[in-house]
Amino acid sequence: MSEQNVLTNAQALYQCLRSNTEKQRVTGHKWLLNHPVNGLNKEEMQALLLTIGAADVPSELQFISVIKGRKDIWYFDESIMTNQYAKIAALIEEKDILHTIAVVARNDSALYPRPAEFQKFKNPPFYFTEDELLGAQARFALEEQYADIDVVQASNGGKGFYSKKFLSPVYAQALIEKYLVDDPENP
Repeated sequence: MSEQNVLTNAQALYQCLRSNTEKQRVTGHKWLLNHPVNGLNKEEMQALLLTIGAADVPSELQFISVIKGRKDIWYFDESIMTNQYAKIAALIEEKDILHTIAVVARNDSALYPRPAEFQKFKNPPFYFTEDELLGAQARFALEEQYADIDVVQASNGGKGFYSKKFLSPVYAQALIEKYLVDDPENP
């Protein structure tokens, strides 16, 4: 590959990744190998993707970041999408509802601290249904890797997932009550 072709191919790859990022999506490594840009074959595409994050990355790809998921490697343009949003987008693309909810619940419990409300998962970017959330709630009890994930319910019926690693059941209960009942009633 000549230097001119590398730049042209890098520009085409950047346009593809940026376009997906603008649509609030991350782009999978497997998809890119099966849909190479600019007429590249799989080997050439793989070589170009390996430059991302390396010292010899073409300048067009300098703002492309990588997230290693459980099922694929994901690419996004960090100049227009935060790393945290990209991680959530990658979780959604991998279609593992338990892992997605657990990651978000642990993050919310540790960072804010508060339970991750069911309503949060019904809205963009998740779009989970009530049945999916209730199914996940039941399945968490059966999976050892999710033993720390539990659900609390406010007096108004609203629910939230939380991690027992970061919140005690009593504290999680108080927080869900505050966010779903007290705050809306006393703005």
